[in-house]
Amino acid sequence: MDQSHPVIKNAFLAELLAPKRMVFIVNPKAGLQTQNRIRDSIEKHLDHKKFEYSIWFTEKPGHARELATAAVEQGYHIVVAVGGDGSINEIGTALIDTEVQLGIVPAGSGNGLAMHLGYGRNLDAAVKKLNTAIPRIIDCGLLNGRSFINLAGIGFDGLVSNLMQGSYWRGFVPYFIKSVQAGFVYTAKDCRLVLDDQSFTEKCFAITVANGPMYGYNFTIAPDAMLDDGFFELVILKDAPKWQYLAAVPATLNGKIYDAPFVSHYKTKKVRIEAVGDNYIHLDGEGLVLNGTLEFEIRAKALHILVPKPS
Repeated sequence: MDQSHPVIKNAFLAELLAPKRMVFIVNPKAGLQTQNRIRDSIEKHLDHKKFEYSIWFTEKPGHARELATAAVEQGYHIVVAVGGDGSINEIGTALIDTEVQLGIVPAGSGNGLAMHLGYGRNLDAAVKKLNTAIPRIIDCGLLNGRSFINLAGIGFDGLVSNLMQGSYWRGFVPYFIKSVQAGFVYTAKDCRLVLDDQSFTEKCFAITVANGPMYGYNFTIAPDAMLDDGFFELVILKDAPKWQYLAAVPATLNGKIYDAPFVSHYKTKKVRIEAVGDNYIHLDGEGLVLNGTLEFEIRAKALHILVPKPS
């Protein structure tokens, strides 16, 4: 599990230069190639004068959160999530309300948060970007006590995430197939929504509670969302003929989704959603099903994160 590389072995020099302790938590689902390459990439591209590192591999579901908690207890300064949005959620939510910084090496399929922050998709390039990354403090979200970092969804996209749950076939193609499958069976449902300063009832096909703007594959669902402004961007896809949703897909790639006639959006710190029956939900892409009232709340300035320095 643990592979350490103490670069500075002289105790006096180590104290004087004080390199930051960094641990990479690697999700094996990212694939054997990534597991093998991450060692070489860190050795070649990480600045060993600034960082001494360990590599830990997860061994079971939920293990990434356990390892991130252990890293906090062991005094690491930086915990790097090597995986997709689900890994970032597990690791990042374990760092909330601590001084430990979250770094990212994208190794998933969608990589929504990583793409938005500027880490890109290339493993070597992401490791290099950690050397000069800038600390930033961002908000996080809560749903009935469960934390998320980037996006939460209710309805159609929640069903897609539930259909993808547990699948070892990852990537855009299976996600597209599951989206088509969900599109045939999911119908809009009546929801009562209570925001900071208003309440209303709407027939909703999908609701996104956005801290950040972007899903994976560069699909931007909430162009106005900012990770550190203390607000959610609430985006509602109202009931419409399903062909209209498909026709609006290009608008998510150019930041124009708000122009679609079936889309409404609001800025708010709290959201309460009341809907009858099962609610299909995702938190940072991880699916779950909840009944009853859904209470969303922003947690301002909750997570320290490293953001690539603009080129």
